[in-house]
Amino acid sequence: MKKIGLVSVHNPNYGSLLQTYALHTYLNGIGAENEIILYTKKKDFRQLRRLLNVQLVLMKGRVVYRDIYCKLFHPDIAKLLSLRMRKFEEFKNKYLRFSRNHIGWEDLLTTNQDYDTFIIGSDQVWNPINIGTDFFNLLFTKKDKYRISYASSFGVSSIPASQIDKTKHYLERIQCLSTREKTGVEIIKKLTGRNAKLVCDPTLLVDKSLWNNLKGEKRFISEKYIFCYFLGNNPEHRDFANRFKAETGYKIVALQHLDELILSDIDFADIKPFDVGPAEFVNLISNAEFVLTDSFHGTIFSLLYHKKFFTFSRFESSSKGSTNSRVISLLEMMGVKERHIKATQAVDDRLKAEIDFDLVDKKIEAFQQESREYLYKALANRNDNN
Repeated sequence: MKKIGLVSVHNPNYGSLLQTYALHTYLNGIGAENEIILYTKKKDFRQLRRLLNVQLVLMKGRVVYRDIYCKLFHPDIAKLLSLRMRKFEEFKNKYLRFSRNHIGWEDLLTTNQDYDTFIIGSDQVWNPINIGTDFFNLLFTKKDKYRISYASSFGVSSIPASQIDKTKHYLERIQCLSTREKTGVEIIKKLTGRNAKLVCDPTLLVDKSLWNNLKGEKRFISEKYIFCYFLGNNPEHRDFANRFKAETGYKIVALQHLDELILSDIDFADIKPFDVGPAEFVNLISNAEFVLTDSFHGTIFSLLYHKKFFTFSRFESSSKGSTNSRVISLLEMMGVKERHIKATQAVDDRLKAEIDFDLVDKKIEAFQQESREYLYKALANRNDNN
């Protein structure tokens, strides 16, 4: 039987790489040999259409602006950003197995000769900003191929009207449908009438021992600290962190300029490491006294490692590109929706709030088991169809 072609996100982003690593490793561990399909888009008409996607252009533009601005005005930060990029590349080279690089659409179509099954795996692969490539929706796969989605996320709570027909089309082609958020289940039901399976993010699918081995035993930061993992540019979240520091007496450790350049962050935090790859990221969360974050995966690892944490909304609820729903859905499923707070709340009240981690662990275990059963059955159906 041929290998499985895994389509997943491997951007230089902690959550993206860790969830891909988890699914890739889990599949190999259960005997489902797979490799991650590499695809480089050509600058053709298909790419020109993506310029009409305002949210995508803004997102890419922030990263480009960060890199150019730093090279011109903050060469010290530019060097540190390069150091972080090397850590990401080292992780990918060490832990992930990729296909050859397929350059352009015609070359991507040749993957149909290499795989009998394609799995589209998790993170925000179905976010509306990605629809223009026809990669994460598996529209490059032939009709007779077997397609599985595992925890594939839209990231948003609704699909733009202009994308509804195409989204319905690609969903209907996938034989086994699952998503990681309740809003995703609702979107699929509304568009296709099908009942998609709600499953856990790949980072929860694997045994915790995988993360323990990855992070290592040695602490990345020796002293006690508050770990701040903020992707959004929200000054009020930093203000809360500073008030939190004043109440606890712990230093702030923060990862900076992740998705964009945030100039005000230059003076934020006591410790600002850049030599942090995915393994060090898990280490930083696992050893923190408190975690403050606006990140989905920052929240997941805080739950896994029984951290006292608080999660903020990265976006305004009215924002078209808001991905707040995925974090809120996770917290509700884990029975800890009170950990989702506003920066205006009093610090002393938050310090008193406790988490029933015995209950969280039971919910994770049950969710993990259901998700493994879904994947097992999906792969068993694959065997029956080949």
